[in-house]
Amino acid sequence: MNSTNAIEKALKERISAECREIVNDFIADLEKLSNKYGGSSFYDFKENNAKDARVFMVNGISQVRNVLHTMILDNHGDSMLKFKSKELLNKLELI
Repeated sequence: MNSTNAIEKALKERISAECREIVNDFIADLEKLSNKYGGSSFYDFKENNAKDARVFMVNGISQVRNVLHTMILDNHGDSMLKFKSKELLNKLELI
């Protein structure tokens, strides 16, 4: 059973790294934009443009990075794990 847990843990680490790479690419573009044009270090995440839209603010690129990484993992992590697990089993010809 420990082997199964180790495999799942390794897959989750790879999934996290893949999501982190996506976020890092976006952050690199955001930093280019900021370096070229300036702007605030505070970032508002808004549901939409309505006056009563839900909003929260983060301070700095590192917090934006954390929010985006968590958001992507929460939204896609389980599906990615299922896909990668099936892919691994197919490679091992177990199913």
